[in-house]
Amino acid sequence: MQQTEFQAKEEKLNIRKTISKYLYKWPWFIASILIFLSGAYIYLRYSVPKYQSKTTLKFDKKQNDLSSALADLDNLGIGLGNSDELKSEAAVVNSRPILMQVVKNLNLNVEYYSAGEIKDSQLFSKVPITAKILDYTKEKFVSAAYTITEIKGDQFTLQNDKKKEFTGSFNVPVRLDFGTVILQRNSPIAAKSEYKIIFWNPIEKVKKLEKTIQVNLPDEKAMLMDISLIGTLPEKSEAILNEVTKQYNLDGQRDKNLQAQNTQEFIDKRLEVITKDLSGVENQKEDFQNRNRIVDLQAQAELALQNTSENTKALLQQQAQLDLLNSLSAEASKSNNQLMPSNLGLNPSLEQTISQYNLLVISRNKTLKQATNENPAVIEMNREIASLKDVIRDNIREQKQTVQTGISQLQNQITTNNSVIEKVPGQSKVYRGIERQQNLKEQLFLFLLQKREENAINLSVDVPKAKIVNPAFTEDAAVSPKKDIIFPGAFFLGILIPFAIFYLLFLLDDKIYSRDDIKERSRLGVLVDIPSLKDNENHLVQKNDFSELAEAFRVLVSNLKFVLPAKDSAKVIMVTSSVKGEGKTLVSVNLALTIANKNGRALLIGSDIRNPQIQRYDSEPVKRKGLTEFLYDDSVNVEDLVHTSTTNPSCDVIYAGAIPPNPQELLSNGRYQKLIEQMSAKYAYIIIDSAPLMLVSDTLSIADTADATLYVVRSGISKNILIDFANDLVRDSKLSNVSFVINDVSRRAGGYGYNYSYGYGYSQTKDKNSWWKKIFKS
Repeated sequence: MQQTEFQAKEEKLNIRKTISKYLYKWPWFIASILIFLSGAYIYLRYSVPKYQSKTTLKFDKKQNDLSSALADLDNLGIGLGNSDELKSEAAVVNSRPILMQVVKNLNLNVEYYSAGEIKDSQLFSKVPITAKILDYTKEKFVSAAYTITEIKGDQFTLQNDKKKEFTGSFNVPVRLDFGTVILQRNSPIAAKSEYKIIFWNPIEKVKKLEKTIQVNLPDEKAMLMDISLIGTLPEKSEAILNEVTKQYNLDGQRDKNLQAQNTQEFIDKRLEVITKDLSGVENQKEDFQNRNRIVDLQAQAELALQNTSENTKALLQQQAQLDLLNSLSAEASKSNNQLMPSNLGLNPSLEQTISQYNLLVISRNKTLKQATNENPAVIEMNREIASLKDVIRDNIREQKQTVQTGISQLQNQITTNNSVIEKVPGQSKVYRGIERQQNLKEQLFLFLLQKREENAINLSVDVPKAKIVNPAFTEDAAVSPKKDIIFPGAFFLGILIPFAIFYLLFLLDDKIYSRDDIKERSRLGVLVDIPSLKDNENHLVQKNDFSELAEAFRVLVSNLKFVLPAKDSAKVIMVTSSVKGEGKTLVSVNLALTIANKNGRALLIGSDIRNPQIQRYDSEPVKRKGLTEFLYDDSVNVEDLVHTSTTNPSCDVIYAGAIPPNPQELLSNGRYQKLIEQMSAKYAYIIIDSAPLMLVSDTLSIADTADATLYVVRSGISKNILIDFANDLVRDSKLSNVSFVINDVSRRAGGYGYNYSYGYGYSQTKDKNSWWKKIFKS
């Protein structure tokens, strides 16, 4: 139970520590939020709002009953058969030929702007000056911008981006860099107004419209199509959409007329042939009557032919069908993929297949305007056209076989009946044959005339391909920019970006900052946190000192009582670190000054003979003998090496002395241990300022003399790997009774302020820096 509570408490502490690290950086979060919110405000203030304009079209489903002119007038050949065809029409709406016509009709390749102090405002309807491009002289022309700098009467001056000026007159062609243009003045122009004109290559505007115009099918079964456009000028967007629907309907009308004209040409050709055949039969009949002096042959053969009249009538109908099928077969056998005549009163399935073939040919021809024969879509449509043509040929062949079979049956019946009228004069047989040919040609002639009139009616009626359900309109709310998204998004980014940056910095940071960092990697205790000092602050503990530094070392002395063993001789405390610059000497000197008192003197020994640093804290820096001289010269008296500190009279110091060439040999020759034994009887505490462990092995040679070892790490400088190094030394028994001392701890490291740790009851020196310097101090 206690273990669970401890883990929960530790987890809570870790969360608090993590949060405090980010809260310590709160000025950066505030600054980031202000920057992003300011950027969002500036963006919203000067960005041009965009609105969505929309129009809706409705298509009628195509009916397949083509047997009469009334059925044709219901559809006029412009309906759609299914949703797949509706999807193909969506591509037609956004096709380049239609968009190119829209650009030309609305003159979209010329844009007008009213110059402003920060941004230019685009104009569309109420433009005082309009321009039109007459021709191009520059190859691969994309766009060119010109500013009207001066207007005097009918004279004007244009200036391009390169400050080159062009002078011209209104309503008179002017040659510019890219070609010839003409400008017209529609209304008076304010004196201080400045206008900018941008000329575009039409194909560039078409490409832009291809990307901005969106075609959606909200309900394919309802045959509806939504066309939308997002732009900064609603009136311009609405005009573009209205023109798109207009050009789409005109394009559909042209396709319908093209099919009708093709059928008209076919009928006219057949009428010409039938007229000649009918004229020949009538001349033959007239010649036969004149030669045989026949006045009324029908009255003579009425009785004999009464039984064969119905069969003959049926035979004529079958022969007429066969003739049409032969003509249509000749058209279908042609190798070119041209439109085929339809609405000829043939089999409904054949008529339906011909209509599908014609629609596919028209779609293929449209695609070829924008692509080549190698285009995958064109290849696929050619394959489908060839397939449909094969189906048409097979259908014609099957229908011809059916008609021929019927003709054979009727002829057999007529032959049987003719045996009954063999007694009728031979002239009657010839005459009736001529009449049959005449009736056949007349019936076919009248049928073609009827179809020609129906086709002419279809050609003359202008019905739009799609009904405009909703003319172009613009929604009230702007599509962009959206304040309800931009401001929260800017606030969120203002928090997220510094959080992400600090997260990466914290993630990559492998330095030690507080005792929590040590506890995570080591079981060794932490005796004290030494606060961070400024350069202008006193780095030595003075007499009657109530600073944070002095209080920290009092805490260290107090905690040492629980670490040091109980013994009559001097208690030896070795101060060391991993590398240079971690504050080892600072801790040694101040510990000696703090622990020394009248009842127990302290001795500080400078044992870092490679790089002695104690002299930096001496108020009377003079060259003195030290530890080095004692180690290599047996004649040196120890009493000559001891110097009393001017800061605390109860504290004595043995300096390192001269820097020797062989420090390792000197420290391991045994004289150092003798020094400690000799001094132990005179002092209560001996503090050893040793060399860094990670750089040299000098300290390990004298580590056996220490009762306790203070391992100094520096907050924000020492890395976590140094804790592992210290753990290894303890595990290998190279150091004993080791405790950590954290030096140069920031007042906010780990989220704990030293005003609470060490400042209770003591007067604190206030920071004279301004509050904003404190905020942004890292």
